[in-house]
Amino acid sequence: MFVNCRNLVGHTTGVQRYTKKIIEGWDSSLIQQISPEEKFASGVKGHLWEQLVLPKYCKEKKLLWCPSNTGPLSYTNQVLTIHDTVPFDHPEWLNPKFVWWYKFLQPKLVHKVKHIITISEFSKRKIIEHFKVPDDKVSVVYNGVDISDMDFDINANNKFSNLPPYILSVGSLEPRKNLSRLISAFVDYKRETKSDIKLVIVGKKGVSRVFGESGINEIDTDDIIFTGHVSDQELQYLYKNTLAFCYPSLYEGFGLPPLEAMQFAVPVLTSNTTAIEELCKNRAILIEPTSINSISEGIFNILNGGISKETINDNVEYVKNFSWNKCAKQTFQILSDYK
Repeated sequence: MFVNCRNLVGHTTGVQRYTKKIIEGWDSSLIQQISPEEKFASGVKGHLWEQLVLPKYCKEKKLLWCPSNTGPLSYTNQVLTIHDTVPFDHPEWLNPKFVWWYKFLQPKLVHKVKHIITISEFSKRKIIEHFKVPDDKVSVVYNGVDISDMDFDINANNKFSNLPPYILSVGSLEPRKNLSRLISAFVDYKRETKSDIKLVIVGKKGVSRVFGESGINEIDTDDIIFTGHVSDQELQYLYKNTLAFCYPSLYEGFGLPPLEAMQFAVPVLTSNTTAIEELCKNRAILIEPTSINSISEGIFNILNGGISKETINDNVEYVKNFSWNKCAKQTFQILSDYK
């Protein structure tokens, strides 16, 4: 079986992590990874490589798995993973050229490939809605959650060890993460309660050729801390020591950060929409993400015992169901059906 590994060349993304974790769970002797040189991996050159060069590597017409939303139109013996349908649901969040390419390619590709894998029931419904494919052509395999509980000296090279009490948000700085409303809600909460709590936002700006502006204006306050990229050890520390986790995203095909927070017995506030509701219903305080007032009230509730200890403890066990080994095994089984 061939694996299209173009997305593994370049900066780390959620889709890159998905691809790596699944491949790590497979017998390497059963697959052949195909990747371009770095200079041909992204942008227009990357798409040209995928459409024109990749099929030439797929000798003997073996099955090709494309794990990152796109694949070659000329190769029909293919299974495609589509993570979400943001270019069709919210094109205003994305670069217009990126949207044009997806709207040109994906509607044709989904009808040519043997099967489609996606990461939530929400994304499956959206794929069927947009592309008019039959229900049995789309399989759902949930992602894994893999922030491991690492044993390390937290005082060594940890710039966050002296933080005051804080709530945490994690995600790339792009419009759908809804950080501007979270910040406004946090400011309202601070004004009403006179609390000295801080808001820590972990993440780096989204890829400029894909995403538009983050929607976040410059903020002149010591109460909000933007960390940029952090190491896995620092992220673990921030999860373990936060009072609560806030993730009012407008749209998710899966929504990994709330589950990561649950893994560390952290109370979670998140949105009542898309795949987040599917995964977090009855386990988190769910808010209306377009309402600053709803987010502000949610912050008050989560910091004042709005989630029971029993639920928090149950969430720790719940997240154990989302393993990358399980994801890899289920994905390989689906692919095996189409060899």
